[in-house]
Amino acid sequence: MNFLLYYILRRFFVKLAFTDSEILLEKGIFIKRAAVLPLSAIVKITARRTVLMRLFRAKEITLFTLGGKLKFFLSKNEPLPFLPARRSVCLKPRFREVAFGAFIDTRALGGLLVFSAVLRKISTVFGGEYFNKIIAAITDTAAELERTLRFFRVAVPKIAVTIAVFAFSAWLFAFIRKIIRLSRFRVSRKSGFLFVESGIFTLYEHALVLNSAAVYCNSFTTLLAKRAPLYLRGEMVSPCVKREKLPKILRTLCDLKIPPLEISPPKHAALGYIAAPLSWLGAFAAALAAVYCLGFTAMLLKTVLYCGFFVNLYAALLYLLYMRRSDAGFGKFTAVASRHGLRLYTVVFPTDVINRVTLSQSIFQKRKGLCSCKLSLVEHRTFTARQLPITRS
Repeated sequence: MNFLLYYILRRFFVKLAFTDSEILLEKGIFIKRAAVLPLSAIVKITARRTVLMRLFRAKEITLFTLGGKLKFFLSKNEPLPFLPARRSVCLKPRFREVAFGAFIDTRALGGLLVFSAVLRKISTVFGGEYFNKIIAAITDTAAELERTLRFFRVAVPKIAVTIAVFAFSAWLFAFIRKIIRLSRFRVSRKSGFLFVESGIFTLYEHALVLNSAAVYCNSFTTLLAKRAPLYLRGEMVSPCVKREKLPKILRTLCDLKIPPLEISPPKHAALGYIAAPLSWLGAFAAALAAVYCLGFTAMLLKTVLYCGFFVNLYAALLYLLYMRRSDAGFGKFTAVASRHGLRLYTVVFPTDVINRVTLSQSIFQKRKGLCSCKLSLVEHRTFTARQLPITRS
């Protein structure tokens, strides 16, 4: 609907003008609304062209600022005056690197949300019959898997197997969707902008303003593979970077230099670093012991407790591994390598974009002489270096 209103009828109801320092957008029929956006406030420009837009030779432009965004439509060959026209490709990854980046970038929860939304849209557009067929295929697969597990003397409730099959189907759908989106991945640089192009059916082009926080994202899988994706302003700019090549690619793409990481958490901080998963691990272990001592035979309850136990055991071991890689360094550029959830983020950004530094201490940290340092950036993002010695920070 927005495409029809603001592109096909744009010549009558939408006025768009560019000056040397501002963008002026006015739209509406009976009620006129005008927006003035300074060019200096723009941090990211995204151009999207769906199949329908390509048929009408149009594109959707979204301008992101630190406080919001502005969206409008242009014709295919209509340029934005403030963006440089010519760009030379400086990064063109191979397909296996793109597939690795898509694998790491696919989140389980995000996959569930996208898959559920697609099923709902299928039910709305094509009717409940197609929705029922998809659900039936998932339940039949779960029943077959449950019979196979039973043959190998593995007792798992059917409802748990059904949930697992649905979750895996959702993740696989999101993964394939991510690979398609990242196809034809290209990165180029020109005049203070980094351009990222990708897509087959829907074409994407992101123009990112440089000198922002560059994020190198590690998980257990990336630590095993010794490479991980690199992000800038929320967009992937390199799907598969080796850790030892990170400083080089940051200089090539972003003009960022990683300072020496000199502040590391001491060994006696390990207990505090993994305290949360250890406490949950103890709770699940106690619950399992109570279930067996009291003679409960509910298979679903045992399955849930076992899953919780092993998930928290995995989290405790992962946190301990991340603590060895946690670090921080300060200079013209600031670098922080610290855990957030089940991922380890190495972040590099210019020190002058920090607008607030917050130090905090837990009860454990007070006893050990440690603290956590939270750095808030002007782009409304925060990064925290945990378990740092106070005497060295």
